[in-house]
Amino acid sequence: MRPSGYQGLGDWEMARLKDRVALITGAGNNIGRAVALAFAREGADLILQYEDDAQSNAVSELSREVERHGRRVLALRTDVTNADGAYGLVETAVTGLGRVDILVNNAGLRPAISFIDTTAEQFDMVMAANVRSAFMMTRMILPLMFAQNYGRIVTTVSDVAYHGAPGYTLYGAAAGALLGFTRSLVHDIGPRNVTANCVAPGAIDPKAGSAVAQAGVDALRRALPSQRLGSVDDVTPAYLFLASDDAHHMIGQCISPCGGAVML
Repeated sequence: MRPSGYQGLGDWEMARLKDRVALITGAGNNIGRAVALAFAREGADLILQYEDDAQSNAVSELSREVERHGRRVLALRTDVTNADGAYGLVETAVTGLGRVDILVNNAGLRPAISFIDTTAEQFDMVMAANVRSAFMMTRMILPLMFAQNYGRIVTTVSDVAYHGAPGYTLYGAAAGALLGFTRSLVHDIGPRNVTANCVAPGAIDPKAGSAVAQAGVDALRRALPSQRLGSVDDVTPAYLFLASDDAHHMIGQCISPCGGAVML
């Protein structure tokens, strides 16, 4: 029987990420924030990346919440689509917290644009924000993980990569690229104690905003057996599992907490 006031495994068993150091990009969005708090509750120290001044207050509050869990935290505004930004973030992490055990590639854009209205500039922008950022961060951190013979890389993709959705051609293309990137990356990692996997969340926010975005969300909702969208609390356990030692035999996999929109 779980004790009264149970709030997670870390309350009554050894925390699954005890004294690990996790770097989370895109920490200013809803998934990044939820993952950061879940990791902190399970014992991890955190480096939080964001690149939009509008997210500064939210990330500052998130940092204070992490500290209330007794964990160390660093937050840095930087552009991880370029080498200087990615290098500076990793340097800050190693200088401030000593190492990086877990990388969560969560930075990116999720625009809803009718394909006929899409420009080449928008395509380049989404691919840079979602795919190039993950490449840059992984390329900077992987040698450190090789040197310590330990690492967990978890990359946010989307269930749209599997089934598509109206208005999400760019996002789906980026998500599919990240799946392919991860599944080939693990062959280059080889037998080391370093894993790379993906999480492909389903639609979360029912208030998508624009008419195009709302059409996509409504289509995804209708596709679900439950006819119900999830919440960030429904998807964070997948990140926690893949970042933990419990997932040591998960290699190049994609977990899709999407309410049944995708059945892999």
